[in-house]
Amino acid sequence: MVVEYKTDDVLTAARKRVAMVFDEFPRVVVSVSGGKDSTVLRFLAMKEAERRGRRIEMFFLDQEAEYESTIDIMREWMSDEGTDPAWYQVPLKMTNATSHVEYWLYAWGPGEDWLRPKDPIAIHSIDADYPQRFYDFFEWYEEQQAEKTAFLVGLRSKESFNRFRAVTKQPGYNGWAWTTKTKNPNAFRVYPIYDWTFGDVWKCIVDNGLRYNPHYDRMFAKHGINMSKMRVSNLIHEKSFRCLVDLQEFEPATFDKLMRRLQGIHCAALYATDEHVFDAKALPVAFSSWRSYRDYLLDTTPLNRVGRFRKRFAGQPDDEETCRQQVKQVLINDWENSVPVHFVRKEKLRAIWWDRL
Repeated sequence: MVVEYKTDDVLTAARKRVAMVFDEFPRVVVSVSGGKDSTVLRFLAMKEAERRGRRIEMFFLDQEAEYESTIDIMREWMSDEGTDPAWYQVPLKMTNATSHVEYWLYAWGPGEDWLRPKDPIAIHSIDADYPQRFYDFFEWYEEQQAEKTAFLVGLRSKESFNRFRAVTKQPGYNGWAWTTKTKNPNAFRVYPIYDWTFGDVWKCIVDNGLRYNPHYDRMFAKHGINMSKMRVSNLIHEKSFRCLVDLQEFEPATFDKLMRRLQGIHCAALYATDEHVFDAKALPVAFSSWRSYRDYLLDTTPLNRVGRFRKRFAGQPDDEETCRQQVKQVLINDWENSVPVHFVRKEKLRAIWWDRL
């Protein structure tokens, strides 16, 4: 994989990519989350569609445990005249990383006490069998497309080496390095802003006066320019539950509803930034090694899937850094291996390589 720099600025390059997509694909679907990258991606797609007198489909898989500010902006986007809304509010099982007792949020489940009513714009049911897990739903949805379809995704490779590799390793359509294949030969994922930085995204938003999720203003006011803090996502899964610390301040009504909806929320809001309760940055003083701490957790945890952890760990190295990461998996009940252990040697090599780009 080689990084080749071009003379176009990233905005010009992204516009060219989107135009190429509209040239080649009769159907364009924009996958959105309500975050800053989605804001820019939607803007680029809408501008090109307007220029051609075409429409776009706007796809949003609602996980129920969402910021209210995200739902507000989603209602606005889905109501746009040039948009065909594909806002799905259907039953899904979402991992709950805040509790060792209640493993799932059964989002939009029948008989569940939802955080909010379903929106009249949204799709409330599917007359077919579909996988009730988040990423599996995306793959299933792609497989349903009979028409040649481009799924525009606001993924940026600058966020991690793994994202860069996922986008560029195997060009999906017509040799375009910013596309990937799906299991459906008619459907392709397209990443028009894959080479944008955090700053590029915000410059585009400001220069074009785009309305964005107001939650970013709250995060900026409290944390300043902190990329790890300025994220809009589901509120409870393994990579985002730390937002609960601020949720009670930013959206107290949402926090109150979520506490009544799900176990573990209040505990996470109190201790999600603590080094011992939900993370593994500092070894507790009572233990001499990460290995001994890991074994203690495995022996005492109430998790009924502890056997799955033991089996997985048995096939991994037994060095201290690996054990530290295993501790983190147990602490957040990551029995599905959603935040996988990275072995020391490979991770160091990747970090060195990525730092030289």
